[in-house]
Amino acid sequence: MKRSHAAVAIAWLALLAAPAAPAHARLASHATAPAFRAATVDGATVDLRALLARGPVVLDFWATWCHPCAQAMPSLERMHERLGARGLTIVGVSVDGPRNFARVQPFARRMGLKFPIVRDEDGALQGLYQVVEVPTTLVIAPDGKVAAVFTGFRPGQDAEIEAAVEGLLGTAAVADSAR
Repeated sequence: MKRSHAAVAIAWLALLAAPAAPAHARLASHATAPAFRAATVDGATVDLRALLARGPVVLDFWATWCHPCAQAMPSLERMHERLGARGLTIVGVSVDGPRNFARVQPFARRMGLKFPIVRDEDGALQGLYQVVEVPTTLVIAPDGKVAAVFTGFRPGQDAEIEAAVEGLLGTAAVADSAR
């Protein structure tokens, strides 16, 4: 009897001592990203499949009231400016509720965002992508597979996102030359 209690205690200690997985690892599944079409706040339409034909896509789920989201925006805009010509598309997905819809476009302007912004007015995109917290940033490979998912925002995370994108930009060039 004492041995079985000791074994259980050792097993629990081993579980508690195991390193935790990074936050982005729990959601990354390499599943196919669900296709969608959505209107931007500027009246244009974005279509995931059409965007992926150009190269990788970064979907960033955010809200105007979310301070970590606002902290992440400048690095996303810089990535858009640096890597857009190489095929990267960044799409911001505002999850603001009806009370804040009117704040989305002025927020984007104030932040100097030039990448497309869509409003997820009914939560459909959040449901498709299983987003449960903001910010959540997904990196989608040109083949439509989710390459990485990052939740929250912390210093240095922008470099991790950019590294994931850079790796995919090379694969986009290879895929284009094979066509």
